[in-house]
Amino acid sequence: MTVNFSQNLGSLARESIRKYYRQATKYEKLVLKDRDPEDLHQMRVGMRRLRTAMRVFSPGIQLPKAASEAKVSAMSCRLGSLRDLDVIEDALKHHYRPLLPKKEQKALDIAIKRLSKKRGRIFKQVKKVLGGKQYNKLKESLNQWLAHPSYRPIAIYPSVQILPDLLLPLVSQLWLHPGWLVGTTLEVNGPQVDSRLTLDKLETCMAEENERLHSLRKQVKRVRYQLRLAADYYSPAILHHIKVLADIQETLGTIQDSVVLADFLTKAAPGFPKQLPTLVNQLADNRYQAWRHWQALQQHYLIPQNRDTLRLEILQPLASLKEPLQQAS
Repeated sequence: MTVNFSQNLGSLARESIRKYYRQATKYEKLVLKDRDPEDLHQMRVGMRRLRTAMRVFSPGIQLPKAASEAKVSAMSCRLGSLRDLDVIEDALKHHYRPLLPKKEQKALDIAIKRLSKKRGRIFKQVKKVLGGKQYNKLKESLNQWLAHPSYRPIAIYPSVQILPDLLLPLVSQLWLHPGWLVGTTLEVNGPQVDSRLTLDKLETCMAEENERLHSLRKQVKRVRYQLRLAADYYSPAILHHIKVLADIQETLGTIQDSVVLADFLTKAAPGFPKQLPTLVNQLADNRYQAWRHWQALQQHYLIPQNRDTLRLEILQPLASLKEPLQQAS
């Protein structure tokens, strides 16, 4: 891709919002047909990236109230509720069930049927939302804005001048997130991961700190999306940071998915630890393996110099900062 380093912030914002809006709405009809869970996943990803673009470029754009970031976020959450059920169903059916004894498979099948019924109810809600006035108003308003965008004064500045100031705040929030300190001990040279946690203590720690880790994962995701938006303006080194953040997101996601699965089974199959002991052990083992991998990633970013590396990279877009001002288009 050829990057126009003189492109102003307004033009980049419009281009990015158009791209992710089209990605999201491209899958709308397929989601309504409900034939492939991947369609829902792609629409949700498009919505989340659209929301990120709106947040990143908010200092330079003026969006209509009906097409605000909050509206897109609410829609993404609706899709997310359905997507979460798809993830659980896929994991239970295709990953865990084949590994269980036949007796446990039968017990799990009962829970899967209850899951399918719940998914049917949630899908009806999503279908109603996608055909509703609020969603149609969101699309109409966003289409109008894309045709005739409204900008704030800062939109005339070249993107390379503004990108560091747009990207650094969320990165700062990431490094300040308390989730980095979960399962650590304070040593003379700063926080260190506690590799001495027994399996029982680890389970207790994950149960108590699940919300904090889940919050950290969401923050990692936001920063990754932000960096992806701006990656073409930076050296290839930024791609390494994006890759590591994706690894953190996936690892924390594995822990979260296991917790969500256990919570679902507790509600859908009362007494499931006794009915599904093999599954209980598999979930615990997955959490343990993911935790060990998370600790390696966690320790890397507990080192101040490694956090500084990303900060310094963001401060240095490829092009010169001495670019002429342009009118936003």
